[in-house]
Amino acid sequence: MILMQDIHAQEEAIQHEWLAMAEALGDAGEMVTDGLLFRGQISYIDGYWSREKGGEERQWAEADRRLLILTKDLNDEEGWDIRQETGRMHEVAFSYDRAIPFYKNLRMWSYLLLNATADSYPSFREARRMERVGPFYETAPIARVNCKKQVGGSSISDATLMRYLETYAEPLRRQINLYQANIILCAGCSGDRNRILDFVRSQCIPDLAPIADTGDWIYYSPSTAVMAVNSYHPSARVGYEDTYLNLANALMRGLAHIKRLC
Repeated sequence: MILMQDIHAQEEAIQHEWLAMAEALGDAGEMVTDGLLFRGQISYIDGYWSREKGGEERQWAEADRRLLILTKDLNDEEGWDIRQETGRMHEVAFSYDRAIPFYKNLRMWSYLLLNATADSYPSFREARRMERVGPFYETAPIARVNCKKQVGGSSISDATLMRYLETYAEPLRRQINLYQANIILCAGCSGDRNRILDFVRSQCIPDLAPIADTGDWIYYSPSTAVMAVNSYHPSARVGYEDTYLNLANALMRGLAHIKRLC
């Protein structure tokens, strides 16, 4: 067990600092709150699914694997608290099968990262069953952080992302370090670069290095025992199966390498 106290209080202090910086720069518009996902009651209110706090801090402290998902920004017209997310479509008679690609991929990748071993991984057929991985995503120890807190659109240029990473480097670094996650999914690979992974390596975990024979998917820090994943964005127009299997095969090789080190 790791010792974690008042994660949400620390998140909110960082968010307050972030907002103050944005206001000083005239860039405070619609801002997003994010962090350790709530694990309390889920409810449907005023046409939206949301949820309450409920045991997530203790679950996080006791978990063997703690997954931090780093994404670029929120594709929405207004800011909201990502910690309430469920991934459900906003309809009272929802189905886990009815979900946007962003959440289908996050569900499958999270299921894989939190269940795979050096010897086996959940098959794509198993992970593709949204009625299995949907509830898993709603209950697993997951934190999700946007590197740019201002809402965005369907895409963001590398230049814009870099500007925000540089401007808000200090609060972002503090928020990433807050969680002491041992798996970090850097969901921002574009072309041959992943600016989010670059930030984590330069600002948070300098000895993160690629594991050979993983196709540049898996990175590991011997000093912290943190594994990072060089991932596509969850909305990338790449086939579900190809992405899943490529990640799964690289992950198994990465876990086998880490197992030999331990």
